[in-house]
Amino acid sequence: MAEKYGKSQSELNELDLASLVEELENAKQDALDSRFKLATGQLTDTARIGKIRRQIARINLVIRRREIEAAEAASNTKASR
Repeated sequence: MAEKYGKSQSELNELDLASLVEELENAKQDALDSRFKLATGQLTDTARIGKIRRQIARINLVIRRREIEAAEAASNTKASR
């Protein structure tokens, strides 16, 4: 079975914003390291780059979803006044 990278979508949904940003920074650093290893021929699992990219997309999705929910909540409270 293929090795999974990072946390699942449900685990990401449970994290607070600061933890999500930290996870995002770590994933981006992993992506950078993997690209350098690929360029120097040290990376054996080339699928790891794609797994990291998908994890970055998952984290960005959760962050953006929360931004949209906060904006909708703010506009609903403003509209109800």
